[in-house]
Amino acid sequence: MTTSPDSSSIDSGHTQRTEPTLNDPITDEKLERQEDQKFYDDIDYPDGGIKAWSVVFGSWCAMLGSFGIWNSVGIFQAYLSENQLSHYTEGDISWIFSVFSFLFFFCGVQIGPIFDAYGLKPLLIPGSIGFVLSIILFSLGSEYYQFFLSFSILGGISCSLVFTPSIAATNQWFNVRRGLATGIATTGGGFGGVIFPILVRALIPKVGFGWTLRIVAFICLVTSTLAVLCLRTRFPPNKASGATIDLSAFKDRRFAATACATFMIEWALQIPQTYFTSFALYKGVDTSFAYQMIAILNGASVFGRWLPGYVADRFGRFNTMIATIFMCAVFSLSLWMVSAAVEGTKTGVMIAYLVCFGFASGSGISLTPVCLAQISDMREYGKRYGTTFSFASLGTLTGVPIAGAILKAQNGRYDGLIAYCGSCYIVCLMFLTLARGFGGGWALRKVY
Repeated sequence: MTTSPDSSSIDSGHTQRTEPTLNDPITDEKLERQEDQKFYDDIDYPDGGIKAWSVVFGSWCAMLGSFGIWNSVGIFQAYLSENQLSHYTEGDISWIFSVFSFLFFFCGVQIGPIFDAYGLKPLLIPGSIGFVLSIILFSLGSEYYQFFLSFSILGGISCSLVFTPSIAATNQWFNVRRGLATGIATTGGGFGGVIFPILVRALIPKVGFGWTLRIVAFICLVTSTLAVLCLRTRFPPNKASGATIDLSAFKDRRFAATACATFMIEWALQIPQTYFTSFALYKGVDTSFAYQMIAILNGASVFGRWLPGYVADRFGRFNTMIATIFMCAVFSLSLWMVSAAVEGTKTGVMIAYLVCFGFASGSGISLTPVCLAQISDMREYGKRYGTTFSFASLGTLTGVPIAGAILKAQNGRYDGLIAYCGSCYIVCLMFLTLARGFGGGWALRKVY
């Protein structure tokens, strides 16, 4: 296998410059577009240095809060179902976190293009303020509608304002090492997913639910402040891009297949995150340890976000995604299914699944933006990113409630839910294979 990707597979954001003809009068607008095109054609990515890595650190801080909370929704659902919202079904409670996840990604339909047109700070600063405020208001809630308004609506929109530009900014500083840089940045979400469940479980008995969440909010305030200070962009605003969704991007077969694969990832990814704590309690695992199982999954995903990024820069971004998504399907339909099918508590099998799945699923967060960047003009990246995740947000909105409905239909048995999760990854694998074939050809040894 070739061990270094060719330039076409690394960055397809360079387009050929077109020269005006005698029948093509030069207007001020066309001259501006030509100068803008020349800027992007002549890009030399730093791929390192203090400024570039400080942007990665800023993105890491942004991810620790926003994606760390997203990775911890399972412990919040389990706690609410046993306490404030014990009179609601698991399916009803899951809508609080499904709508949060939906808005987290759907708002990218406008946030991505606005980032292209106006830059980073008009999004990041209000998003950080709203995110911290949402956790504080969440800590004060006692009724369903209060949790829904504070966490689902305010939290989901605010997290999207933080997450989307922090990913897009990182891609402006790296090309050859883009997979590694994005992978390192997204490990912040994995660290947050380890810290927050352990913190919540340790502090609730001592200070109560409300003050526990206020401590979490203070941590997010610190990390959000660091993100605002460190994140910056390199490219000038591209107001000609327009703050709209780019449906025409689906004419590109590579983009259409990648967007469908992303949808399937989001349809499946939150199911273990949301339901594994409840599954462990159902199987008789000690309550204290059951609440820490999500931290094990997220701890494994830290390595699953960083290491595949390094491998992807060497052996191909789509190739690496295909391999890790294949592992997600296999581990879900084997280890998790076995632990559900066998009577009694099989803690060892559960831990094995959490570690293996956590590692494999990490690339679904870290490499998806990198794959999109590989098949996109970087001037339009924010718009394409927003288009992809607004489409994928329908998966985050419906995936967990569908799993809850399956769980209810099976009277609390988990084998149907697990089969649904594994099947989503199998379909995702098919779409990724198509995207890789459309973009890099069907040769097995092709680095793409």
